[in-house]
Amino acid sequence: MRRILVVLAASLLVLVGSTGPAAAHAKLESMTPADGTTMAVPPTKVVLTFNEPVGSTGAKVEVKSPTGVNVASGELEVLDNTVTQPVGAMIETGRYQVAVRIVSADGHPITATGSFTVTHAGHDPNQPAVPPTTPAERGSNVATIVAMSLIMLVVVALAVVIVRRRPAA
Repeated sequence: MRRILVVLAASLLVLVGSTGPAAAHAKLESMTPADGTTMAVPPTKVVLTFNEPVGSTGAKVEVKSPTGVNVASGELEVLDNTVTQPVGAMIETGRYQVAVRIVSADGHPITATGSFTVTHAGHDPNQPAVPPTTPAERGSNVATIVAMSLIMLVVVALAVVIVRRRPAA
């Protein structure tokens, strides 16, 4: 009996000692812009770095605006353990949500999420640029301001005259 227990204990020790580390799936190590950060200038891309190479088949990165519009644009680029997703115009201020689905080197799908906040919206490339004002246009604005100021002075002067002419009760 004792011999059987010794053999079982030795067998268990050999089994435990001979096992290597468990095969792990890829893990997200970092995201740029970093999760939870706040920035004034909207980024032009989201870069994800994993602890091991990942595949491009089935890879998807969504970057959703505060109103839920996916601003990810262009082709996703996978290079070893780095995934780069270009983003389009971020014309909204607020919190942007990043959702990632990537395939690990061992074939298992991996999901990750993060967010960042943009405090100043970027320019929408679909909107026409505001044309610069010409000196003539600036002059017309000045003339309008001067005319409005003169009208206000006349109204105030008339109000003063009317109040002074009112007989005391």
